[in-house]
Amino acid sequence: MSDEYSFHFCLKRPGWPLTNEVGFCPGKKSFCPKCNSIKISIFFKPGFLGIENGKWCRYMDENNFKLCDDYNIIKKSNYNPNWICKDCHNCGVILK
Repeated sequence: MSDEYSFHFCLKRPGWPLTNEVGFCPGKKSFCPKCNSIKISIFFKPGFLGIENGKWCRYMDENNFKLCDDYNIIKKSNYNPNWICKDCHNCGVILK
């Protein structure tokens, strides 16, 4: 696969440098679009605007969001929170 179609998430792991990702748990079940697992982690990547954080947390608290793993939408959604499935490692962005 070429770099044109790749993207990376930097997560905190033992032995790796600490980064300032912030996780979020809305307390609602979300299902992975690929494997239908409920083991989803939602996080805000470094540089996410704090003023937008509250808005997205409200959407997630109200269960007014969906998980998107479409690469073309991900490329255009640089200011959305991210998610990753702990079972199949599928990932993407949160959409309202």
